[in-house]
Amino acid sequence: MDIGVPYRRLGPVDIEPTLELLASLGEDAWETNRLRQDLLAASPHRGTTRSIILKYNWLPYQSPWGMRTMRELIEQWCRQEEIDPATLLPEVEHETNEGHVNVFPQWPKFKDIVGPLVDQATSYLNAPRGIATRIAIVEMIPGGKIAPHVDGQAHAAAAHRLHIPLISPPGVEYKIDGKKFKMQPGFAYDFNNRKQHSVRNKSPRPRINILIDFLPNPGAPMQTALPPTRR
Repeated sequence: MDIGVPYRRLGPVDIEPTLELLASLGEDAWETNRLRQDLLAASPHRGTTRSIILKYNWLPYQSPWGMRTMRELIEQWCRQEEIDPATLLPEVEHETNEGHVNVFPQWPKFKDIVGPLVDQATSYLNAPRGIATRIAIVEMIPGGKIAPHVDGQAHAAAAHRLHIPLISPPGVEYKIDGKKFKMQPGFAYDFNNRKQHSVRNKSPRPRINILIDFLPNPGAPMQTALPPTRR
C-alpha cells in the first residue's frame, strides 16, 4: 500500500516468544513448504530468501496460473515436484474482495505465539475490521540481495505490508524510494511496497523478518464460480 511516506515505524512488539520458537525449529521447518520461494515470490526474491508460509491470499484465476483456488495450484505443483501434498494443502479462512485467505497446515504450530505478535503489530493501524491476508516468516541469506522492484500485484495496492524484524544483523540495509534505512528488532514497520525498494544483507548472518499483509477494509467476497470472460 502507498502510505504516503517510504516507511513508518509503528511501535514496539514483543518478539521474544517468537525468537524462542525459531531457536527450537529444525531445518525441516524451512524446507517443508517451498511454495513461496519456488513459485509465489517475485523473481527478485528467489535464490536469496526462504520462508515458513503460514497464510496467503489467493485471487481466483490470477495470472500466470489461471486457477480458481490455491489448493489446485499446490496439487499441480506437488505432482511436478513429486511431493506429497498432504502437509501443504491449505484451508480457506476468509473470503474477501481481495481473494481467499488460505491457512497452511503449519499455522497451528505457530498461531499461539505468532498470532499475538501479528495482533500487536496490526493494532497500531487502528483498523478494527481488518484481517491479516498473508503471514510468512522470511529468512534472507548472508550476502543476499533483492534487486530494486515495486510490488505490482493487485492486493499490494489495498493491503498494508508490515515487517517485524526478528533477527537483523548490522549489515542489513533497506532502500525505499531512494532513501536508505534500517529496521530495528522489536518494532513493527509499515513498509511502502508501492515505491521502488530493495534489500541487502551484507553481514555473515541471516536476516529473519515476519511479513504481514493486512487488509484494513475487507469487502464482500468476489464471485469465483467461473473464470473471467476473455475478449
